[in-house]
Amino acid sequence: MSRLLGLGIDVGTTNTKVALVAAPQSAADGAVDLLAVASAPTPEPAALDRVLRELTVRALAAAGRSTGVRRPVPLAVGAASMAETGVPLDADGRALGRWVRWDGHRAAAEAAGLADRLGATALFEATGVRPSAKVPLATLAWLAAHDPERRAALARWAGVADLVALRMTGDLVTDHTLAGRSMAYRLPPAGADLPSAFDADLLAEVGLEPAHLPRVAAPDALAGSVRPGPWVAAGLRAGTPVSVAGHDHAVGAWAAGVRDRGHVADSIGTAEALCAVLAADPVRADVARAGMSLVRTVTGRPALLAGSSSAGAMVRWWLEHEAGGRSADDLFAAVAALPRDQRAADAVVLPYVSGRQTPDPDPAARARVLGRGAHGTVPLTAAMLDGLALHARWMLDAQLALGAAADPGLRPERLLVLGGPATRNAAWMRAKSELGPVPLRVVGCAEPVAAGAALIALHRTGLLDPDDPPVLPVLPGLPDGAPLPAPRADAEDALARFVRAARDPDPAARGARDPDPLAPTPGGHP
Repeated sequence: MSRLLGLGIDVGTTNTKVALVAAPQSAADGAVDLLAVASAPTPEPAALDRVLRELTVRALAAAGRSTGVRRPVPLAVGAASMAETGVPLDADGRALGRWVRWDGHRAAAEAAGLADRLGATALFEATGVRPSAKVPLATLAWLAAHDPERRAALARWAGVADLVALRMTGDLVTDHTLAGRSMAYRLPPAGADLPSAFDADLLAEVGLEPAHLPRVAAPDALAGSVRPGPWVAAGLRAGTPVSVAGHDHAVGAWAAGVRDRGHVADSIGTAEALCAVLAADPVRADVARAGMSLVRTVTGRPALLAGSSSAGAMVRWWLEHEAGGRSADDLFAAVAALPRDQRAADAVVLPYVSGRQTPDPDPAARARVLGRGAHGTVPLTAAMLDGLALHARWMLDAQLALGAAADPGLRPERLLVLGGPATRNAAWMRAKSELGPVPLRVVGCAEPVAAGAALIALHRTGLLDPDDPPVLPVLPGLPDGAPLPAPRADAEDALARFVRAARDPDPAARGARDPDPLAPTPGGHP
């Protein structure tokens, strides 16, 4: 095969995917092709390596059948994963129990304790991350208080993608985009070199040292190489370069071509993340008050990250509580075919399964249907998709306002949407296109994170054009082949009505809201 083969791994909140891609050397030579994908529910740590090797065997076999190449051999391997999730390892590198996941909401008290001792604003200024129940620094404090046996046996702590690389290479290494979600990694000023280790002072607050955590690879560095053993039996060559590609949303955004100032990605899975690349850092305290994070892209550029835990999670909630037993495919096809004059124009659906992280952080926010009236399931489902689109629009508007304060004139030409729902749910993408502030384009890759991990590994190995690496394909229209619709004439009015409703708390929740936007919150992702 004339193109370069890369293997990408994406260990997500719900599912794990292994993908084989074929990439040209540069974007000028074409887009990245997804040759094969194998997937399974995300396993617990003890089974992770076995499941990934099984998926690799399946993906390589499928790619061989589709290309006619008897034994396709990847030139590099990349691993991406959900952030804020990890597991303690014992002195022999064995995982101690189950994942301590980002969505467990367990460490709110510990996050509050860290904020009280160190200052919520000071923590954000140092790390770009708000104190919350999901951050690993708080999780490690929680382990000491609530699972002392596992904490006492902890010799190292591994994030998800870090554990993948450890099993392949024998070295415990992470990426700065994953380290940067921990609240234990200092974020230097834009343009400065990123640290190669977690912060000693922050880790001391939970009784640990940098040696307990992975080494942090530089943005252009590899984690190691495949060692002889089970991974060679699964189809990889010993010595194949391995990269911890990074945080799933950041990896997908880079692979889609969101790399330079003014580029914006909307990454959708269980959660939704908007990533806007900037030329300079905004005022960190302003970012914290908005409930967002200050991050670096996979190549180290400054970026703002705005997240909602209720994207695919809200769709699941809706199917369980409001769909009347209809399947997702049937219901969303009916929404896509629904004429505009039959929609529930007076209904507003607030899409918050477990609080709102940004804008206007509100841990008490919950899913609500306002103006239900006599509307049926299909019109209300259309209103639910509008609610998801409007919340994303609200996040993007707030994000761009923050970015423009540090980077005047910031205005994206388009919004690139990626993730499984983007390629499968035309009705949702239609709502985004009709209600968004800038033109929308859908990335035409069903597994952009796994494909992106492979692409980053090839890039860091030096096999791709360093100045013009290839990107994932972009669809010319909606996932169902229809053209992208123009913005609705009433989009601004719809947004204003949605924001008013979102800011007006449910009477049952009055008094439960946290008035301090810097105070520790439960979950939220990213």
